[in-house]
Amino acid sequence: MLVGAVAAVPFAVALGAPFVLDDETDIVGSFPPDVSPLTRLGHLGRPFLKITYALGLWAHGPSPPGFRLVNVALHAIAAVLVFLLAARWLSARKLAAAGAAAFASAIVWALHPLAAETVTYVSGRSMGLSTALLLGAMVLVARDEQPSTTRAIGAGVLAVLAPLAKETALVLPLLLAWWEATLGPRDVSWRERVRRNAPVWAGALLALLVMFALPRHRELVGFSLAVRPPLEALRGNVQAVPAMLGLWAFPWRISIDPGAPLEWGWTEGPTLLRLGFLGALALLALAARRRVPWAAFAGGWMLLAIAPSNSFVWRLDPVGVRPLYLASVGPAVLVGFLVSAAASRAPAAGRLALASALVLACALGAGLVMRNALHRSSIALWEDAVHKAPRNARAKSNLGFAYLAAGRLDDAEAALEAARDGGPVTRQAECGLLAIRIRRQTMALEEMK
Repeated sequence: MLVGAVAAVPFAVALGAPFVLDDETDIVGSFPPDVSPLTRLGHLGRPFLKITYALGLWAHGPSPPGFRLVNVALHAIAAVLVFLLAARWLSARKLAAAGAAAFASAIVWALHPLAAETVTYVSGRSMGLSTALLLGAMVLVARDEQPSTTRAIGAGVLAVLAPLAKETALVLPLLLAWWEATLGPRDVSWRERVRRNAPVWAGALLALLVMFALPRHRELVGFSLAVRPPLEALRGNVQAVPAMLGLWAFPWRISIDPGAPLEWGWTEGPTLLRLGFLGALALLALAARRRVPWAAFAGGWMLLAIAPSNSFVWRLDPVGVRPLYLASVGPAVLVGFLVSAAASRAPAAGRLALASALVLACALGAGLVMRNALHRSSIALWEDAVHKAPRNARAKSNLGFAYLAAGRLDDAEAALEAARDGGPVTRQAECGLLAIRIRRQTMALEEMK
């Protein structure tokens, strides 16, 4: 209960914030009032996610606070699941202060400022919902003892539902396999491991078949391949993943739209450097899984969780904050291990480590509150994005439209002029500048009257 409350409190400042970016299109636009929601589901991607949107529209209408409250509840549930996983794994290794260490893991994860882009940004529910379902499946089967048939079947059901909320949850079987390879029991044969995890693999396969049966998913895959073939997507993502890890390590750099990084060719120095960094991280995780299993688990979990969104598939927003939501579970569990390991050596060292983790959580929580406060003002949110990514034309365009909505025509014109040469958003910026001219002409005519 304490973990859930701590996870939820920082979002109170943003419950009344307006919709952001594609929130309204994604939620309200998916279900026109004159069309049955059941009819629409067959033509939409992420059907389980869309079902939650339809239920929200039925329960409270297009109200941002109503949708945001559900997101906060999902975040609190996910934090509790992180706590349960960490406590179980620490206790199984007979480490001291497992409960307190697991509490540190859960709140460090829940209070990281990156959570705002999943919870406060209403369309981030896809990541929040899929993460809660994925962690629920892990709680059911990622244990030293053999899970019961009921638990195994329950994990399989969650493995079906999680990717139908967000496709990246298809990584669940690989995350479970990585847990088996690092923190899992040593006295279980691989044949037995495969048998007890088979429902999760079967559920993920069923979800994959359902996804490709839906036209919308096939369209998205086709669009991605048309924009960039797999190897070119991989080259771009080699630049993007280190930038994403930088947002996790330096949370004050997080923004609603971080912008794409500079790209380099395969044989150029920056690409080779980043490729070497990612390859070394993966090799270290593999090599350390026996001697330093907790560190290996954290690094491998992070890389695996990011891989579905940032490997061979190209996204228009390659540097994303939301993929870090699931990825950061691994490092958070590592925090709990460090606290518990220190307590196992000496009680004083354990208290110091726990205090350090709590101080870190408080600092992260303060950053999370500040990020949530930005969401209450579209102008403040986009000014922050432009400040942190001055080359991001889309952020400048969105800032211009925020100024326009507030009647600040001169500021809107300056922002849209700066965005006009920004490639894909040029037409959007031109439309905004045209709207400003029309607004000024209308105001001049009204003054003449």
